[in-house]
Amino acid sequence: MKTLSSCSRHAPALPLCMLALSLSAAGCRNGGEGDGDPTEGGTGTDGDTEAVDVTGDDSDTEGTDSAGDAEVIPPPGGMRRLTPSQYVGSVEIILGDVAAAAAAPPPLPQLGHFDTTTANNEPLTPTDIERYESSAMAIGTAVMSNSAQLNAKVPCVAAGQDPGCYEEVVSVIGRLAFRRPVTDAERTQLLDIANAGYEWGGNDFLTGIKYLVAAILQSPNFLYVVEVGEPTGVGDQRQLGDYELASRLSFFLLGHTPDTALLDAAEGGQLRTDDQIRSTALEMLSRPKARERLSEFYDELYRLRDLANKGKDAAMFPTFTPELAAAMRQETLLLIQNVVFEEESSFMGIFDANYTFVNDDLAQLYGISPPAFPWQLVPLPVDQGRAGFLTHPAFLTVFSHPNINSPTRRGLFVQEVLLCTDIQPPPPGVNAMPPSPAEGQTLREWMESQHNVEPGCATCHGQMDPLGFAFERFSPIGGFRQLDNGQPIDSSGDVGGLGSFGGANELASILRNDPRTPNCVVRNLYRSTLGHDEGLDQADGLALLEQAFTDSDFNYKVLMVELTVNPLFRLVDAPK
Repeated sequence: MKTLSSCSRHAPALPLCMLALSLSAAGCRNGGEGDGDPTEGGTGTDGDTEAVDVTGDDSDTEGTDSAGDAEVIPPPGGMRRLTPSQYVGSVEIILGDVAAAAAAPPPLPQLGHFDTTTANNEPLTPTDIERYESSAMAIGTAVMSNSAQLNAKVPCVAAGQDPGCYEEVVSVIGRLAFRRPVTDAERTQLLDIANAGYEWGGNDFLTGIKYLVAAILQSPNFLYVVEVGEPTGVGDQRQLGDYELASRLSFFLLGHTPDTALLDAAEGGQLRTDDQIRSTALEMLSRPKARERLSEFYDELYRLRDLANKGKDAAMFPTFTPELAAAMRQETLLLIQNVVFEEESSFMGIFDANYTFVNDDLAQLYGISPPAFPWQLVPLPVDQGRAGFLTHPAFLTVFSHPNINSPTRRGLFVQEVLLCTDIQPPPPGVNAMPPSPAEGQTLREWMESQHNVEPGCATCHGQMDPLGFAFERFSPIGGFRQLDNGQPIDSSGDVGGLGSFGGANELASILRNDPRTPNCVVRNLYRSTLGHDEGLDQADGLALLEQAFTDSDFNYKVLMVELTVNPLFRLVDAPK
């Protein structure tokens, strides 16, 4: 049996050994400073990258002058682990869809709205490392079994049985995976692994490819996005290097590692001025992947992805099937895509849109005629008091119990996710069981009798429940209803800071016009993009974004593009 390394005598164990060692090294390096030399694993700047202007000096029309007089302090730099979606998307860009289908990265715990925040803060566990190993080996096997897509990027693979081709694979695939050129030391290490695999497989070229691919995908240079930048001379601020900025752009707008063209642009210094970055961002937003990335973002933020596992009382709601749940999710995403990409209109339109998209299942739920096409734009039923995505079955289904509505959950969503209002969690020991109104008692009557008794309960519930009562004309799966427990429904409300409303459609109009709503849209995008909750240090940078969003009449594409040239995007603070 041939020895592949000092770590292990067995080839199948090699990738895990390499990963364990390299991740240990990554832990030591996390927070370290790059040296600016891409051939040594640095940030990829060449020393003359144009500095981001945060002083308000607009004498250089090519430079970044969007910061005005703001004092912008970005979040700290460091290393950010790929989310599962970014991992799979990157494998597809690097090795093709066959390889991506074999990818199985470890899942992230659902600790907040965004996977990026969790990935940025949760350390790897031994189980995570094992799953990265098994995923990388499965991908390597898939590439070994179907090398056509690899050959499209590295033509010498087609000839086979030429170990000299491994060097070209390292250069091309390593650059895509590491998001920068491979260093000499990395090249030597990877070639050693490929050649050892070649010998292990009885001088089989594709066995070497399998272990080479597996090693690349277990490197911290693939699993982590390095964002340490170079000193700007202003406090602890550091400007992202060319390759670092390319990576941040691609993961933000497309959800995957930079492709060859974007890496070439970084190498050529074509991502240094506002105009260059805006032009690149706009081109990226024209791709189908940009729609997928936006959908993924709102899947998380609006918890649409929860629909797949949402259970309902089968006796009460026999029409609630996995197919209907999937249609609910698609309906809301189609509305968002239509506003952002087709109409390019005010994003605030998602709150009070008088139309939606339906298939046969949704048309039946709405009580309207079936569409002529698989998916069709139709007016929302006027007599049901619907307006915008908050009256979509998706929202109403996710934020309800299996057999009864949850005004508290629905109201909490409005406060926290749409207005960015912090609501204190309930005290320990609070009964979280679903409500149980008496015969002839509406849910609202029961909740008001329970939550208004104790002042400690009334304070918080007074910010949530009245908002949730606005949706009481809709069932736990979003169907329209006129009675609750045989009694008339009162969907009116009055909430401090928002005012009074008669139902869901009036609340939707209030939310559209409340200045906190677009500001919260900006903050949520920032949080997801950087995997970091904003603090006072980021207030000025966010104010620039909020103003740009307002000035564009809330054009979401403008918001995304302006984020890419904002100092919060292009700078990092000292790694910590």
